[in-house]
Amino acid sequence: MNLICLAAGKGSRFGTLGSYLQKCMYPIGLNPFLELSIRNLTRSGIDVSASSLTLVVGHYREQIQSYFGDSYNGLAINYVVQDEALGTGHAILTAYQKAGLSGPCVVWLADSYIKPAQFSAILSHEAPIVMSLASDTDPAHAKIRVSVDGDRVTRAWEGDSDYVDIGFWKFSQDIVQRMTGRREVEYRIMPNLQDALADGATIGHLIEDEWLHLGGTEPTPEINTLRIARRVRQIEGMEDRT
Repeated sequence: MNLICLAAGKGSRFGTLGSYLQKCMYPIGLNPFLELSIRNLTRSGIDVSASSLTLVVGHYREQIQSYFGDSYNGLAINYVVQDEALGTGHAILTAYQKAGLSGPCVVWLADSYIKPAQFSAILSHEAPIVMSLASDTDPAHAKIRVSVDGDRVTRAWEGDSDYVDIGFWKFSQDIVQRMTGRREVEYRIMPNLQDALADGATIGHLIEDEWLHLGGTEPTPEINTLRIARRVRQIEGMEDRT
């Protein structure tokens, strides 16, 4: 299984913090935010000796590369530079093309906190295409809302349920090849998944009880970041000093 983390974003929704810090490197205790999810991946039961992680980097990439190097807890790490900020769909396809990947992949956004159980569940899910969802009624998230029917996604973009996509997926290789089929300002994942649905693809889903990410802006990016940091420290069993 190919493992891809998208960590090239400029942090445009990260407020003043993004002017000097790659968003995924925001410190949670003594660890960068991204490290916690990578550590959770290595604790999920995956065979790290037979796996590798491709980090798609761009904005402030030296912060990520200098910290993680070429491995983490036995998991090999490769880097692919997304030279142009053309969106998440473009980033995945770039990873495949530049790293010479083939076969299915598990992908997550570097500003999302992913638990070990989430990695285990998506790796073992029987569907070749899987979206991870959580309940969220914020009107600002209307475009990333989905529609579901039983264990299947029926609309992957601008849906009508309370569930939103939380930036954690499993894709088959043929879906990866479609990621630059439609451009919505950028080549985004969800509109292209919607086109795949319209062409007959089957998409499964996992429902999570919360969505923890650094991309929120309410009431401000800085306050949201502190809220997420406190919650992640709670999950990780860290002392909260804020």
